[in-house]
Amino acid sequence: MSVHAPADLHAPAAAGPAAVDAVTARATRTVAVTVPDWPLLAALDRHQRRLEAAAGEEDAPAPVPLDLAAVPVILLDQHRVTHAGAAALEAGVRPGMTRRAARAACPEALVLEADREQETALFELVAAAVDTIAAGVDVLRPGVLLMSARGPSRHQGGEGRLAERILDAVADLTGWDCAVGIADGPFAALLASGPGRIVHEGRSADYLAPHPIQALRSAPVGPGWGHRGQPSAARPERRLDLAETVDLLQRLGITTLGDLAALPSAAVADRFGPDVATLHLLARGQEPAPPAAHHPTQPLLAETTLETPLVRTDQAAFIARPLAEQLHAMLVERGLVCTRLRIVARTEGGEEMERTWRHDGALTVADVVDRIRWQCDGWITRARLGGPATGAITRIGLHPLQLAPAGENAPALWGSAGEAAQRASRALARAQGLAGEEAVQVPALVGGRLLADEVALVPWRSEKPERREGPWPGALPRPVPATVFRDPPAVRLEDAAGRPVVVTARGLLSGAPARLLVLASGAPALQRAGLRAGSGCQVLAHAAPVVLDERWWARDGRRAARLQLVVRGASAEEVAVLALSRAGEWTLEGLYD
Repeated sequence: MSVHAPADLHAPAAAGPAAVDAVTARATRTVAVTVPDWPLLAALDRHQRRLEAAAGEEDAPAPVPLDLAAVPVILLDQHRVTHAGAAALEAGVRPGMTRRAARAACPEALVLEADREQETALFELVAAAVDTIAAGVDVLRPGVLLMSARGPSRHQGGEGRLAERILDAVADLTGWDCAVGIADGPFAALLASGPGRIVHEGRSADYLAPHPIQALRSAPVGPGWGHRGQPSAARPERRLDLAETVDLLQRLGITTLGDLAALPSAAVADRFGPDVATLHLLARGQEPAPPAAHHPTQPLLAETTLETPLVRTDQAAFIARPLAEQLHAMLVERGLVCTRLRIVARTEGGEEMERTWRHDGALTVADVVDRIRWQCDGWITRARLGGPATGAITRIGLHPLQLAPAGENAPALWGSAGEAAQRASRALARAQGLAGEEAVQVPALVGGRLLADEVALVPWRSEKPERREGPWPGALPRPVPATVFRDPPAVRLEDAAGRPVVVTARGLLSGAPARLLVLASGAPALQRAGLRAGSGCQVLAHAAPVVLDERWWARDGRRAARLQLVVRGASAEEVAVLALSRAGEWTLEGLYD
């Protein structure tokens, strides 16, 4: 079987949007490995092995492998054609046909039935072959692998060399041809894998622009799309289908991804809703921001040791559900959901095998059960089909790799998931369309030492700024004040004799605080707390000051100090405040609830 390097590895970008914004430049450099018509190849492999087994029982000659270019082959799923070989396509068979129509178009065609579990198990051979070149392979779905390009390309001596090594490994170890594409973001990488291209960094938008709008059918969109078997959040009474959306865009005169990308973002979100707005983001060469990662204080692990080693695929069904329910209970207890899962197995010989699975939205117990069963079946099948011998599996563990707060994926109490969020999204998009992008802003955590520096306001649906990782010596420990002032109001802190209280060079207070005076009218939150302009509040208690030395080694370094106080407001209620001193002047950073 001949293997060729990807054609036109560094092809110049096609005509399209010239400007690529900062979001595209920071998109994840992704490798997509695809096996064209994988469900058809897997079904054909299953059919061929059945023929070989029957021939072996009858001592007959081994059957000749079928050639898709010469023998018409059709794959059916729920009585409709999903894939057809070259000979069947030439005879007039098309995906979407019913069984009867396909039979009428090509009576001599070999008809096979789709088997999702067998497709998944057999695809482990391809994943294992790619694993020999680079670790960290994620299975998006049977037939498609994704991986980060940064580390492996440096190790292999460049992205072109990495693509060649993957092609050779899959062909040598499995006998199948695969395609490799490398680009910024998974969508551009998936489209680039068809012709086997490597798109220059920062040029994904230009590469995507001339593609027909039908390319959106393979978009890696999230939950809420009917073709993923999930109901639409925007229209709970029906399913939102990619084919229907593509047809609508075509009827509106949008024929290429470049046409879609040229539309204003606010107008797309207002007219079509957030699901199509995500497609618009992909067409512009960008990628949706991943869910905010959540890192629990203790790593989560669900693991079981098997009393009877696992050597048959039917055994996996019995151990999968208890293990999945154990992981689900741990996540529910912590209020988390898992969107990326690693399955690890240990054999009798001490060998460890692992595979990572991605998923659109939260993984349910049924999703985890399916992936455990598929993966165990894949490892066992790999050895049975001539791959590396695995031995009996004695231990299986589940490692959640990507966690998010459960509220971001939980369904609403009444109706489908996120109906209120969908209505709010439309309202915010409408406001942006009327008043401009800056009219609707949302907070984004960026990191910093002071409370006002930790959060930045950015336009809704825009790229969030990168988080500045700490450590931040002197940062306020949690819990932080519930109210943080963007413009801290000025205050005066006095002792019992009316003298100003300051923080000395040694980090001590010059006197015991007795009175807090609000110098000017501040935010409404101050008024509600009873801290009115010109009024003095009795200090009931205070903590020790915390000195902040910012860039103490430089001339532009700043020195500040924090002080937590409990004061009595005008309504005789006790109010906890956080004061900040700079150059002898006090301001209020925030109010505690």
